[in-house]
Amino acid sequence: ALRMGTMRTFMSTVRVSRLQRTAQSNTSTVHLTELTQEQAISFSSESTPERHALVLSGERALLDRMPQVFTSARDAATYANALVRQTMRFFSEQIPLPIPPPPQIYFPMHGWWGVKIPHVVSIQQRIMTDVLRWKAADAPFWRQLNIEAQDPTQDHSEDYFLASVSRMHIQILWIGLMTICMDNESQFDQYFDVFREVVDLAEYTLEVQNAKSKTPKFTFDSLVVIPLYMVSFKCRDPIIRRKAVRLLLDNPRREGVWDSVLGGKMGEWATTVEEDFMEDGRVPEWARIHWVALERDKEQKSAMLSCEQRVGPYSDEVVMRRKIITW
Repeated sequence: ALRMGTMRTFMSTVRVSRLQRTAQSNTSTVHLTELTQEQAISFSSESTPERHALVLSGERALLDRMPQVFTSARDAATYANALVRQTMRFFSEQIPLPIPPPPQIYFPMHGWWGVKIPHVVSIQQRIMTDVLRWKAADAPFWRQLNIEAQDPTQDHSEDYFLASVSRMHIQILWIGLMTICMDNESQFDQYFDVFREVVDLAEYTLEVQNAKSKTPKFTFDSLVVIPLYMVSFKCRDPIIRRKAVRLLLDNPRREGVWDSVLGGKMGEWATTVEEDFMEDGRVPEWARIHWVALERDKEQKSAMLSCEQRVGPYSDEVVMRRKIITW
């Protein structure tokens, strides 16, 4: 697992050169655009069954050619991109999710759990197998890149940044895929190391971005907001969770339709609702919330949040928790 000390050392080495290399930073942006297409789950280029089948077969052929060890950050990003697209298509087309009455909006990750539909489980398992292959191919490359990053005579800033974003997205993709079939939120507690790495990588990514400009940002690409948002809801380690929320709130940005401050406010609210019932420093299973819904006020930057929470450990009865937030 990557330690923040490594990233901070790397940042101090490359910050000046990165700021001086605008043209190369633009190249990195192009790479990121290729990597992060999960923003709007839209596959307009697959508008006919024939084109859809062609895209699927092309992605499958690409993933079948995944090497045992990546040799470049660009290779890791290429295969990560294929996995992201495949997973987003799976989420949008295969997983049932009730639609709330307008103007409420459900966030799918809060409504997916305990899915047992055979063909859905089969696709989930296949994609997770590919994700494990990606992780195995990335591990030696990532270790080597961290070693090379300590050499002040070489500039690996672009490769390191791209590899970090790829790794962050694959780790949170893994969490998202597990969410579908889990029937017990406490199962996420065994992945604190994964959540910690996602948050550390997001912090590093934001440091790189903020070295250029700290002003609020807009981008069509998904970078850190979705990963941090997921950590703020699915990770019940108080330290990791609060760090994810703080990064969202302290770094105002909009990534496509995702607003970091709104996401941070929602994560902050979820933390409060659940931790009101902490026992020995742990959120008990019965207190973990589901069916988070958002109802926005179009006239103001405010929204009504709601969720379901069981009333206690010995009852399946649920109560609705609600709060109006502003941002």
